[in-house]
Amino acid sequence: MLARSAQGNAIREGQRHLTTWTIQPMAEEATCKLGEPIAIDVVRNLQAFDTGGRARALKSIIDALAAAKAAGVDPAPALNMVDWSE
Repeated sequence: MLARSAQGNAIREGQRHLTTWTIQPMAEEATCKLGEPIAIDVVRNLQAFDTGGRARALKSIIDALAAAKAAGVDPAPALNMVDWSE
């Protein structure tokens, strides 16, 4: 990730790992220690190289929600799992 030749995919994976294994556990630990819910927004500051990946992911989500609706499946449990319950 720190190499000059690192491109979008490598950077995106590095950021995903940093978020999953370092930043999120820090937020959970801070919540426990401070007794207040701590949320760290790691989604903002969209990098230009990630725009295409985000667009594809959003299309997949919308397609899955449409398929669930057509099949009569309640998407609420899945949306709650990814913290999109509102």
